[in-house]
Amino acid sequence: MDEIPESKKFINLGIVVNGKDEILMIRRAKVEKSGDDVLEWAFPGGKQRLNESRSECVRRKILARTGYDVDPVREISLRVHPRFLVMIAYHLCRLNSPKQIVEPQEVHEIAEIRWVAPEDVRTLITSDLDPKVAQEIDRLAKKRLQK
Repeated sequence: MDEIPESKKFINLGIVVNGKDEILMIRRAKVEKSGDDVLEWAFPGGKQRLNESRSECVRRKILARTGYDVDPVREISLRVHPRFLVMIAYHLCRLNSPKQIVEPQEVHEIAEIRWVAPEDVRTLITSDLDPKVAQEIDRLAKKRLQK
């Protein structure tokens, strides 16, 4: 079967939250640089196929890269990344199972999969963090502190 083409400039990323209000992060096997920005840690996701919706893409890519089954709840933001010049849709995602349901399929792309406290996300993401995503992360951090 032929591989369905993916957009080179449209990416869907998931802000996946577990029952402890931690956020799923991946450390990329190949680090990208643009000026002073280093893209090593990221939210899981990837390029959208030409025949799928944004929600289908984020669900498929998170499963392939991390082994976690998620459902997108809502789109948080849509923007052109100011340094990497790609369109990114950020989705808040619900975790369907606390454990991985399959082994990650794209192990050549991912060096590490980690659950991170929301207050620690900014120490890992060194490129420009989308303002609406930052608000969502701050909301999760505040929720964790109130528990």
